[in-house]
Amino acid sequence: MTPFRFAAALTAPAVAPMVALGLMLSAPAAAFAQQAVDASGPIDLHKVDPEANMVEELVVNARLPGPAWWKVSDADTTVYVLGVPAMVPGDLKVDDSVLRRRLDGANVLIMGQEAEVSVVRIVSLALGGKRYFLSQRPMRETLPPDLRARLEARLVAMKEKPDSMDDVKPAFAGFVVANSQDGNISISLGGATDRIREIAKSKDIEKRPRIQNLPGYSLVGAIKTLGDAPQPLQELCLDAGLRQAESGEGGIKATAERWARGEVREVVSADRGFSRCLASTPSIARELREGQDDAVRAISSALKDPGKAVAVIELRSLLAQGGVLDQLRAKGVTVATPGE
Repeated sequence: MTPFRFAAALTAPAVAPMVALGLMLSAPAAAFAQQAVDASGPIDLHKVDPEANMVEELVVNARLPGPAWWKVSDADTTVYVLGVPAMVPGDLKVDDSVLRRRLDGANVLIMGQEAEVSVVRIVSLALGGKRYFLSQRPMRETLPPDLRARLEARLVAMKEKPDSMDDVKPAFAGFVVANSQDGNISISLGGATDRIREIAKSKDIEKRPRIQNLPGYSLVGAIKTLGDAPQPLQELCLDAGLRQAESGEGGIKATAERWARGEVREVVSADRGFSRCLASTPSIARELREGQDDAVRAISSALKDPGKAVAVIELRSLLAQGGVLDQLRAKGVTVATPGE
């Protein structure tokens, strides 16, 4: 076994002054969804979030060492598909022996949708886009009692005053509490996928594949949409951030370790934390759908060249109803699970 480590963490001072910039630097590895939330009533996640519902027969634990793989094939080509979760700790070690074997001699490595982060646009939004982040009235006054109590308890745990986030909207408060550690915002960017690209380019691979990076999604556009989100979505995002904070780093680490062992059922049943908020945001929703379609087209194209290929797709996007594998099956393509 040759372990590899996922690492690409950024840290920044927490709470009010850095809320805008902190959110703009978050990038949970390409895991978002479709949204049509308004203030008319309760949110039905079955309709709002296409990553809420998995195709159960595709959710199968691995038999080989390391993370789970799915296979898409026709008469003369096999595309090996690796599902990668939205969040992994920077120090996670994973058995990469199956990955290396499948990359060696592959025609192409398809890297699924990821966040596009423009430093210029981020700085511009941070300096001139306060209207996306500030609350017109004290934020806690807008919350249901139970959500307010959970937020205040979390702020006490963070050694902050109960009113320290009253000037920002609930969705951004959710992001801050989800990603705060010891007074800092700590975010991991692209560690897993970057490491996979490094392996594909390494001299250890005798016959290295061509790397095809699929179009990403606009993080700045997503931030703007989230800033203007109606109150039901604002509260959903705060709840999602609090859930992530309440589970702590231990919850994220345990889920990532299960993924590394190929325990797919346990990973997709775990709480998604703040990713659940992002999966219910309109602009990311549209772009996630486009990313799924791009992946389907890329895999379909790879099947035209005899031999083998590898694809790396965000796990829930891969297994969701209407997701990548579901679409391929609907086209009549053979899909095998990790248990076969």
